[in-house]
Amino acid sequence: MLKLKSKETKVKKKKQKAEKGSTTIVTIDRINEQTFGFAGNEVFHYERIKKGAKNEFYITYLPYKDILTTTVEVSRSTPDDEVIDAITIKTYEDLSLNPDDDFKITYLESDMSDNDNRIYNVFVVNNSILRSDLSYIAENTKYIDYVAKAPFLMYSLYKRNILPSNTVDCFIYFQEEDAFLVIYQNGKYLDSRSLRYNLKFIWDKFVELSGDRIDINDFYSMLSKDGLISENAIDSDNLIQVFDEIFLYISDILTSITKVNKISLDNVFFSTDIGNIKGSEEFITERLGVEPKPFDFNIAINQKDFEDLTQLDILMMLTAKEYLINKDDEYNYSTFLRPPPLAQRPVGKLIGVGVAALIAILAYPAYQYAHGFYNQKLTEKKEIEYAQKDKEKERIESALANLQDQINQKREEITAEQKILKERSDLLTAMYNKKVEYPMKSKAIFDMTNMINKQSGELVAIHNIDENLTFEVRTETEKKMTELLKAISNTKGYNVDTKLILLDENNQTIAYESNVSVEMKK
Repeated sequence: MLKLKSKETKVKKKKQKAEKGSTTIVTIDRINEQTFGFAGNEVFHYERIKKGAKNEFYITYLPYKDILTTTVEVSRSTPDDEVIDAITIKTYEDLSLNPDDDFKITYLESDMSDNDNRIYNVFVVNNSILRSDLSYIAENTKYIDYVAKAPFLMYSLYKRNILPSNTVDCFIYFQEEDAFLVIYQNGKYLDSRSLRYNLKFIWDKFVELSGDRIDINDFYSMLSKDGLISENAIDSDNLIQVFDEIFLYISDILTSITKVNKISLDNVFFSTDIGNIKGSEEFITERLGVEPKPFDFNIAINQKDFEDLTQLDILMMLTAKEYLINKDDEYNYSTFLRPPPLAQRPVGKLIGVGVAALIAILAYPAYQYAHGFYNQKLTEKKEIEYAQKDKEKERIESALANLQDQINQKREEITAEQKILKERSDLLTAMYNKKVEYPMKSKAIFDMTNMINKQSGELVAIHNIDENLTFEVRTETEKKMTELLKAISNTKGYNVDTKLILLDENNQTIAYESNVSVEMKK
């Protein structure tokens, strides 16, 4: 077990109480045998004495060395309902898995998929080993709410908006007996590799080079405190040699990954279970070509008070916070989950069905009575409404009939008045014509005499026949006779009716005669 020598100032262990109604996140690192609680933005050491408290959320992780990984290609022509079978078969073949063992296989489709094939990153965990390794935790906690894969813990940094989701990031992490790197592109898992240079391997290499078998925990303390620059120049040279070899090895791995995926790294984060190692930044910059970013994410106000708190503990806390919001169990490897609520269990559903049936049986007669009573009251109400509406209908029909009678009577009165009006109009028109359109006889004689005199004519005789006056007119020339007749025709109220203009040759004087008739109305 990895242990660091404590500094003189020790943090007193205390138990933090979560606010009422909130959930305490409990992180369990079975590698370091460290357990922390997180509540109210504070972290604290946690003693596993309760069994499955309702307000506590238990989370741990699988070290990378316990996970088998491979990449599988599946043709796009494969039906969707057969993809899982195709992935499973190819995974068993690629990893030579024993068919008799129980494995949990999960996968992610890679962005490297093309038009012909879909590429999947596949992760395999042996369930029997998983249950065995986690059982001692469940003995104390009773339940384990979430078990994450170590390389998937970094996903929470993007989901919680701690890191931007538009970069290519590489995370390198060393533990005592495990080490791995994982690459995320645009906030999504891209690739990962197991590394042989874990902390224990580094200690072995250092001992081999120095010839001094330093205690492993003393070595971890020295590395954590001094980094690569030790007070002993020989120790520093040995550490520099080891770390140069480490990052040269990592550089080869990253070169292969970046070429295959056609990417370039934007950021590199490096940390270990003993914290940051001072002096490693220069090797990352020189060998990997990228300046490292601090792998030191703070989420608790008192986080710096805990030297034994690792970044994986922080990532577990972030993962738990995200899970409590979204409840996504797709990559949850826990075999010690809490039972679902009673209503969601088969027994609970059966009880629910029985209770519902009993309620239905007891409620049916009451329902029938209530429904019948309701319908009766509704019918009575509708009958009253109908009677009121029918009465209103009769009133409206009677009013409409009266209005129609009044309309008919008014139409008859209008017709009679129109007849009287027409008779009066005809009378007035006749009176007007007599007074205006037809001149009086005396006026006609006066007018005719004047017009005859103007043409040097002679009025021979006047004949009064019925309503007409006929004037016998004589002129010296035919032209004067024509002009006289034209003048009479152009005078308003006179109508010339002459058929002949005769030459009178009975006497010695030549003259022209014509009869001009003027119609007179009484």
